[in-house]
This record gives sequence, structure tokens and C-alpha cells, in this order.
Amino acid sequence: MVVLWRKLRRDLWLNKAAYISCLAVIVIGLMVYTSIAIVYENLESAKERFYSEQNFADGFVKLEGMPISQLKSLEKIDGIAQIEGRIVQDVRVYAPDRTESVYLRLVSVNTEKADGVNRVHVLEGTHLSSRIENILLDPAFAKANQIELGSGITAIIEGKKVDFTVNGHGQSPEFVYAMRSMQDIYPAPETFGIAYAPLDVMMKLFQGGSTFNDIVFTVRDGYTYEQVEEQIKPRLKKYGLQYIIPRKDQMSNVILTQELTQLESMVATVPVIFLGVAAMVLYIMLRRMVEQQRGQIGTLKAFGYTEREILFHYLSYGMVIGLIGGILGGLAGSALSFPMTQLYQQFFALPGLKSEFSMRYFFFGILLSLIFSIIAAYQGSKGLLRLQPAEAMRPPTPPKAKKIVIEHLPFVWSLLTVQGKMATRNMFRNKLRSVFILIGVAFSFSMIAVSVYLYSMGDVIFKDQFTKVQTYDVKIALVRPAYQQLLEKELWRTEGVKKVEAMLEVPVSLENQWLKKDVVMLGLANNSSLYRVLDSDGNEVTLKPHGIYLTQNLAQALDIGVGREVLLESPYLKEESLQVPVAGIITQNIGSNAFMDYSYMTELLGHGPIATSMLLNIPSEDIANLKKNYQESPIIGGIEDKGQTMRQITELIESYSFTSWILVFFAGICGFAIIYSSSIIALSERQRELASLRVLGMSSKEAFEVLSFEQWVISGIAMLVGIPLSFSMLEGLAQSIDSDIMSIPVYFEPITFVYAAIGTVISILIAQYTTYSRIRKLVLADVLKERD
Repeated sequence: MVVLWRKLRRDLWLNKAAYISCLAVIVIGLMVYTSIAIVYENLESAKERFYSEQNFADGFVKLEGMPISQLKSLEKIDGIAQIEGRIVQDVRVYAPDRTESVYLRLVSVNTEKADGVNRVHVLEGTHLSSRIENILLDPAFAKANQIELGSGITAIIEGKKVDFTVNGHGQSPEFVYAMRSMQDIYPAPETFGIAYAPLDVMMKLFQGGSTFNDIVFTVRDGYTYEQVEEQIKPRLKKYGLQYIIPRKDQMSNVILTQELTQLESMVATVPVIFLGVAAMVLYIMLRRMVEQQRGQIGTLKAFGYTEREILFHYLSYGMVIGLIGGILGGLAGSALSFPMTQLYQQFFALPGLKSEFSMRYFFFGILLSLIFSIIAAYQGSKGLLRLQPAEAMRPPTPPKAKKIVIEHLPFVWSLLTVQGKMATRNMFRNKLRSVFILIGVAFSFSMIAVSVYLYSMGDVIFKDQFTKVQTYDVKIALVRPAYQQLLEKELWRTEGVKKVEAMLEVPVSLENQWLKKDVVMLGLANNSSLYRVLDSDGNEVTLKPHGIYLTQNLAQALDIGVGREVLLESPYLKEESLQVPVAGIITQNIGSNAFMDYSYMTELLGHGPIATSMLLNIPSEDIANLKKNYQESPIIGGIEDKGQTMRQITELIESYSFTSWILVFFAGICGFAIIYSSSIIALSERQRELASLRVLGMSSKEAFEVLSFEQWVISGIAMLVGIPLSFSMLEGLAQSIDSDIMSIPVYFEPITFVYAAIGTVISILIAQYTTYSRIRKLVLADVLKERD
């Protein structure tokens, strides 16, 4: 066995470049797998621990206002374990020295209950003091705005300035991913944060001191959320019920769960792709090695080595590569998990979210690498081991020469050069290897295409939303509905205002048979120019005054189409419910809404021409003056500067664009490894042939074309195959990302495939350059003296 180990070391060293390229693919695959698996485990365990320790609610209710005295009657509902009434209100932070608007979501906390629902975890500082204007601030907002413990913060509440003292930093499972609305997509702690205040203080500041506008509850063991909802919903309708949703539909939890689902799918697919490619490379290399060492195998058998010993020897190649690749990939992945976890800490407020070295995933990665490598080694080496010694020591019988398919096409065949004809024959005579190279290059091309597409789509989605759909400059959100004419008359007095439009945003519940969705319905003027509704082709849709328009996601969730009727319920409706026809299905990639003609909607609701928001066209230099004029208005809940929002999202997308380019880099390495290893194998097979061509007068470049022509043909076909493969991968990703918050459209984007082709071509050129260098260094006399 000592002889075989020496042979193993020598063979590995002689073909080190090809084995290193194979190792690179294994290391990348396991690095991505291990890092993502560790991050997934960190997020999942931190989530479950935080949800459990802070008693995260099972149900969430938003209403206009319910008397405090009525809460006790809800505690008697079968299935409810705990229920709490709260006040939750968005307020503006008084910041006269800042051009952008800053908001806080104030959430009441019953300081007399230590075991309540959605408990606040105090990270530092002291707990809330009853009857004193003090708050616990979320740490991301405090850090972004440089607010120290013990300092003060002023909020505008119903037109009055209220000073709060920052007692400490706190986090709740309800706001792990803190966004003001679904339109924001990303947290923006510079302009929006969460603050927790004593319930009795909030009662004095809001709702006249006698009503709740928010309820959270947990479900008793043995009951389901649906059973509780059936009982609680009818009792809350008279209090202006806006929505009641389970935990699975709560906005922060939806995003966290969606991210975990994506990570889980990546853990299952990424290693299979990379290790599959590495296994193909290893299989081709060992198959060729066994063919080249046919005589050595015969000699070993003649000297008494058994088939099992020789088979184990060739399996050892896979074991060594798999073990080294597994260890390096596991260590690299564990190291990468630390910065990746820190990246997630910027988005998800989960106390206890930290990264640790995971022996479980480290050893599992090694095991995975060994399994793929040993299988590849076995498949590549098992064939010739059954030969008898005398037969093995003879050269293999040359394959029967026959015309390939293309030779039967004289017109095509005549177009090929001598090198092209030689390469084409070799390509068809080594069909399995050609297919493996094609698959590997196609995957590399697709990974580049998918990475570039996702990066570009993020930019396109937001640009479309803010330049084609939301064409206003400023959106003024009101605390309560007000009459349209009075609002327009007031706003037209503001300096710089060029256009004013009213918008009505109403919470509605839409039902089709057993399917139900709670969404916000927007009432827009049918000739609106500040908020446009578009179809899938980007054409403007005119809202007709006879029905409701649904986004694609919403229509799919309700399993409904145009012409059918949907049951509509809303606290703004004077009737209990209405059947409304679906007038159209529209495209919307951010959020999930229903739309209706403004006049038709106000007539349907029966409250006259009211509005909940006002849209303005106003020059950017006049926005600061607008904010200053209405800084302390008691009926204005917020002034949204669209330009500010666009800048924040653009900066965030650009700051994390490097992740897309890392994937592109990994895909490029994968393509390089495939082409390079196949070139080395082809060179070892055909170096006598190439040397003979050199002796006959061909230059190094002309001889190299015999190899490069084959690779370019296979790679060109692979890139064409990669286009539908890219669409399949994108469809799968789009379905996993698709939610009420965001959806990704999948359509043909030529520039994406141009970039993918460029990336693939660069990888191939680099691999071919290294191969060409080796051809130039061939010593012709030595090569021609070698025996086949």
C-alpha cells in the first residue's frame, strides 16, 4: 500500500492545477453552504427564543377605538389565553434643524403587568416609570440619531409638543423588522423608530383617555387562531374594526419568516450545484487518468494487488480532494458567517443574534464533500478495474471510425477549418464529457445572469414605483379623514404648490368563498396624474366607476378574476358588507393593494368627499417651508418627501450591491474551473497530436485552436441553454420572495444576459490563456518520445 500512496502523491502533484480548480469549486460551494446554514440557525434560534421569552402575540387587531371597560368581556372568549388593549400611534419628532421628517411609533406598555403580551426586552437603561413622560427607544433609532440615555426627545402629538425622557433601549418581537409601511421595504432608523411609553401616559395623550385602538392576544393550547377569530371579530365590528390578522401575516414576522425560508432553500440548493459541478470535474479527470494508467493497473494486478485495493487507491483521490475541500470550505464558511450575521443584525432587531463556530455544520460539510467526491471517483474509475492483467497492459482497441452527424451536412462541414473539423470530431466522440462541460458552463452563466438580474430589478422596481406610479413630490397623511374641498383650498395657499390631489386610503377585508385578505384600498381620481395605476405593459389604467381593481398578488391570493364579485367589508362602510365586481387586475411590485375610482368609492362608503391623504406637486426648494408651516398641525400625521425616500432606498441598495458581485465572482470561478480542468484533461490526452501538428508546421496558436474551438462551441451552446435555465431559477426565486410586501417580475431583460455572457467569456478566456501557456511550453521532442 505504501507504493500506492506514493503514486497518489505523485499523480496529485503532476495534475495539481486541475485538482486545485476542482478544489476551488468545492471550497466555494461549502463556504456558501456553511455560512448560510450557520446564519440560518442563528436567525431561527434567536427568533424562537425572543418570541418565546417576550410572549409574542398570536393575533393582532387594529380598530378605531374600543372602550377600556369592554376589554374584560373579550377575556372570556374560548381559546384566548391572554389579551391586552393598547394605544399605538405614529407621531412626528420635533426636529426644526432637520430637513427630513422624523417619525416615532409610540406603543403603550402596561407597567403594572410584568407578564404581558409582546413584552419589551430592555437592553440597557431602566424600565418605564408610570405616570411620567418617559420612553424606551429602539436602539437602531437611538444610534442613527445619536440620542443618549437620559436625554430628551420632543414629539408633536395632536398639535402639541410633548417632551419625553429616554429611560433606556428596548426591543419587542413585534418590531424585529421595523418599517413604517409596506412602501418603505427597508428599515430607515434615521427617520423612523419605535418607542414604548407607559399606558397611563398614552391614555392622557390619545383617544380621550378612555379607549384602545389596538389589541393583541395569545391563543390557548388546544385552540387555533381561526377559532378565536370567528368569536372575536363580530364583537369588534362596532368599534371600527380595521383588521384582525394572525401572527403569520404580521408585517415584521412575514419579512423575517420569508428571509428564513430563502436561506433554507439556499442551504438545500447551493451546495448541490457547486458540489455537483466539482463532482463532474473530478469524474472526468479520474476517468481519463484511469484510461491513461491502463498499463499501470495491469502491472499492479500482475504483482498481486487485488481489485479492491486498486479501487480504494483511485477512491483515495476523491477522498483527499473531498477532505481538503471540506475542511477549507467549512473553515471559510464559518469565518464568513460572522460578517454575514452582523449584516443581518443591521436589519433584524433580535437580541442574542450572534455567530458561533458550528462543529455540526463543519463536519456535515466535510461529509457532504466526501460523499460527492467519492461517488465521482468511483464512477470515474470502476470501468477498467475489471480488466485482466494481460488485457489491461495492452493499449485499448481504437474506437471504430465513422462520420459524425455534421459530416453529413457538406455545406456546414466545408465551412470549418482543419482545427474546427478535428475539434468537432473529438467533441462528438467524447459526448459525456461534452455534456458535463455544457451543464457546468450553463450553470455558471445562469448564476451570473440571476445575480445581475436581481440587482438590476431592485433598481428598476423602485424607479418604476417612484417615477411612474407615485409621481407626486409630497404625500401628506392625515390623522383622521377630512373633507377634500377644505384640504385642497388650504394647500393651494402654500407657496410653490403646482398640483393637489386627494387620496382616500381605507382598510378593507376582501373575501372570495373561503379565501380572505385584509388590505388597504386606495381611492384615486380616474384622471389622477400624481398616483398612476399601470398594467403589466406599463400602460396607464383608467379606473372606471363601477368596480374594484386588484393587484396580481391579491387576485391570486383570492383566486378571483375580472368580472367576478368579491365581498368587501370595512369599518368605513355604513353597511355591514357589499358585493363589488372586479373591474381589472393590475401590476404592482411593492405592496399589495386594491384600487377604486375616488368618486365611486366615496359614494360606496356613504361619507361624502373625504380624504385621508393629500398628494402634491411642489418644487424641492419649497418642501422645507411646507413642513415648517404644518409642523404642529393637529390633523397632519406625517409629511412624506418622496425624494428623501428615494435617496435612502438608493443608498441602501448601492451599499449592499457587493453581495451580487460576490455571487458573480463565485460563478465566474466555477466557469473557469470547468473550462480549465477540461482543457488540462484534453491537453494530456492530445499532447502527442498537438506536438505532431506543431512539427508539421502549425504555430502554437493554430494548434491551440483545436482545443479552443471545441470549448467555444460547447460554451456557446451552454450559454443558450443557460437562458431558459436562468428563467427557471428566477421563477423559483420570485415565488419564494413573493409576498404582500414585495414581488419580483420575471421577464426577458437582454442586458442581463449580455452581462452574463461577458462574465462567462472572461472566465473562459482566462482558463484558455493558462492552457495556451502550457501548450507553448511543450517540449516537442520529449512529448513525441512518450509512449501512448
